[in-house]
Amino acid sequence: MRRAVVLLLLALPLTACGGDVTSIDPVAQAASKTKDIGGAHFVLSARVAAEGQTVEYAGPGEIADHGKKFRMRMTMPAAILGMKGLAGKSVTFEAIGADKTFYFRGGPFKQFAGKKWVAMGDDDATFDLGQNDPSTMLEYLRAVSDVEEKGTATVRGVPTTHYEARIQLDKVADKVSPGAARALKQAAARLGTDVLPIEAWVSDDGLVRKLSMNWHPQRGSFVLNVELFGFGDVDIAVPKASETVNFKQLLGGG
Repeated sequence: MRRAVVLLLLALPLTACGGDVTSIDPVAQAASKTKDIGGAHFVLSARVAAEGQTVEYAGPGEIADHGKKFRMRMTMPAAILGMKGLAGKSVTFEAIGADKTFYFRGGPFKQFAGKKWVAMGDDDATFDLGQNDPSTMLEYLRAVSDVEEKGTATVRGVPTTHYEARIQLDKVADKVSPGAARALKQAAARLGTDVLPIEAWVSDDGLVRKLSMNWHPQRGSFVLNVELFGFGDVDIAVPKASETVNFKQLLGGG
């Protein structure tokens, strides 16, 4: 199960924003404006392949505190999470990200923690998460290049302009927050590529309504679709210490 959780954490929905980027680029401007709003709701689907395994997951969620927190209800095949008794079925569990910590409850985590949340740091050496920091698609959008307008489309009933862009990992690290810069450099070295293709759909009010990535570097692949809606203040309650158990302690790591 450990490798499956590593893949899951590698692909968590990239919501914590930071840094200050100024640009006349419409995609970068939209990313900054979207980040400036308190929160939003989203639906996400993704497929991540790495280390000989593939994880597919999907679900709804929320972003809060200007992207510093997220909550999601993930659904994925039980088999990938090591739940052999549920072969052919899917399980749903909750995930919260805040203050450099991930919290999980339900699904495969119920067998370890019951009704409590399982907590693990985003730099937990057990999983080498520092190499896989999910440092936000919105922040990456704020440092895109080679932006090309591809036409128009309607996203959840809202007219948008469709853009394709490229993120040159080694060239944009100095334009984003330190955490995102570190992740970009590590991703380039780990995945054997320094170019990240991305698509964005921006509405007339200058907000990012959809993000899409179909990325196939030499050592894996990452396919992601996210739709954003319901912009405004969103409240996400971070689990209290009394409501959590530490993942390393569950593994006997103290």
